[in-house]
Amino acid sequence: MARGSRLWHVLGVARETVPEHPESVTWIDRALALLATALPFGVALARAASSGQWRDDLPAVRDLGLVAVGVGGGLSTLVTQALCLFPLGPRSFRAAFGGALALGIAARLLYGLVRRVLVEASLSTPRRGAAATARWPRLAAALAAIAALTTALSPTWQREGTVGGGAMLATAVTLAALTIALRIAESGPSVPPSRWIALGALTGAAFAESPPAGLAVLAAAASLVLVRRFGQTGAPDLRLPSPRVLGLAAISALFVGALLLAPLALRPLAPRTWIDVGRALSAVSLSAFDTASARTTALGAWTHEVGLASLGLAAFGAATALLRGRTRALIAPFLAWIVLDTLLPARAAGVLSADPLTALRSLAVAAIAVGSALGVHAATVRLLESKIPLSRAAATLVVVFHLTLVALTSEEAGFAADRSEQLAAETWTDEAFGRLEPRSAVLVRSPAIAWRLWAARIVRGERPDVVVVPVHLLDKGRVASSLAAADRGLEPLLRDFALTNEPSEFSLSKVADVRPLYVEFDAAWRPRLSTHLLISGLWLRYAPQPLGPSDRKQSVPLAEVPLRRVLAAIAATTLPDAPTSAVMQSTLRAHATVLGSFGDREAAEGFLGKIDELAARDPFATRVALPYALKGLKRAALRRREGQAPKPRAGGS
Repeated sequence: MARGSRLWHVLGVARETVPEHPESVTWIDRALALLATALPFGVALARAASSGQWRDDLPAVRDLGLVAVGVGGGLSTLVTQALCLFPLGPRSFRAAFGGALALGIAARLLYGLVRRVLVEASLSTPRRGAAATARWPRLAAALAAIAALTTALSPTWQREGTVGGGAMLATAVTLAALTIALRIAESGPSVPPSRWIALGALTGAAFAESPPAGLAVLAAAASLVLVRRFGQTGAPDLRLPSPRVLGLAAISALFVGALLLAPLALRPLAPRTWIDVGRALSAVSLSAFDTASARTTALGAWTHEVGLASLGLAAFGAATALLRGRTRALIAPFLAWIVLDTLLPARAAGVLSADPLTALRSLAVAAIAVGSALGVHAATVRLLESKIPLSRAAATLVVVFHLTLVALTSEEAGFAADRSEQLAAETWTDEAFGRLEPRSAVLVRSPAIAWRLWAARIVRGERPDVVVVPVHLLDKGRVASSLAAADRGLEPLLRDFALTNEPSEFSLSKVADVRPLYVEFDAAWRPRLSTHLLISGLWLRYAPQPLGPSDRKQSVPLAEVPLRRVLAAIAATTLPDAPTSAVMQSTLRAHATVLGSFGDREAAEGFLGKIDELAARDPFATRVALPYALKGLKRAALRRREGQAPKPRAGGS
């Protein structure tokens, strides 16, 4: 019991009181604030991507290549360009360093917000003529640090803080705006105009970085004003400033937003712009093709992030805060974020892209951590104020149980967000991009592969001689005109896509006569085009003339070397590299389809067998052999495709 007493003395559970001002901190507050900032930042930096990743290809093209890609990313472009001036390693790591830095700042801001709410919840009812005092302030600091660590080490925050252009910058700006808004609400009638101007500037920055984050700022501010006005909080009504100050705040928001979004309008007008994918294009166009990013309910995502126990504690804490007039206005912005995430749920963790609504998911996870801290605080205080036996020991167990959630979320995040050893994307780029012949042309069907090739060219300066033709992006911006200006020989191919949305045999053969042409298989093409294809590493090479079975049979062994290297790179990682595995599965399936349509079932089954090696590797489960029934289904599917495909004539014509 002596040790327990000393523990509670450190946490301030003796009836220690401080003035009601939440900003009166002690040494333990500063130490815990430093821990809540440095630990998530260090963990994210250790897990940061040291090489190119599929997830950050679009931000790399936007932030490093200065290409106008949709509305958003204005702040991350500025931060990434500034960090590229420092010798911190590869350019991809410098971009990821900005995400880790934003995560640390967001964790520090969240710590201050949670501590502010907990101190307000622990204020005693003042007597007449006396000031309210906060009980157990060190306990509030400890629970605030646990809430900040639980959130900052969660899978969503770590996943976004380990790559460049993630949602952490938007999250940090939104939390900073809420901090300013709460200070404005607590200042009473004498609010400095500078705070309103700062709130406007942060709102504009949030919109420029992520429109959903700007919506979250407006929702938080509106909920705070409504509750202070009509929620019977016991605090003075929140008075709006003079029209002059409001006008300055609005001008500040518009100026900052316009300044950060100026590249959206100016970059396509640059005389040496190498690509213009259109101002309306964003990550939505990429996530639409990401089959692994299935949309889930917000409740299911929250359960995966923090668990059922934390959700129950958060519900109890939110109900407790709503019943108290002092904390009703403080909890309202966090509840508004939960409502936004419920109405606009983000997709699950995508394999090749991130959902633009991920910022709302990050803020909702932070709101759940705030409610969980309130629930633990209320339960601990009631135990301490009760006179039941072993109440202090029970309160200690409650706090220690809440502390274990940090380890659980960190372990889950380590399995999902550690990108420090994921080098398979670079290996894929070397084998798919570096092995191409000089002055080749690549007809790409998947937008994810197009972004990967463009990002490799920008980050590593690789293969500027190769022409990348993105099929699904030809109608965006000035992509088609840029390609036609770069090579007039592509005009027949681009004309076919503009008129019929598919290539013709004549246009493909004309391009293949001038330069080596590699394509990504499209099942919607006419069967006649398949007679020109042969396996060439990770691509299908299009020959100017139709080919015979002997030509394809000779090309199959040559594809083994690049496939084996990429598969070995995927297997070498401690954690599964799901993005590269998904791309390789699509490639192997396309190779098997082409070979199976011409009767080479043995080679087709060999490629299908490699797909089994790319199944998600669970270190806690034994590998299960593929049942023979599934192999029979594969053979039946190949025979059916073979029966539907036209048989090539003798001589390959």
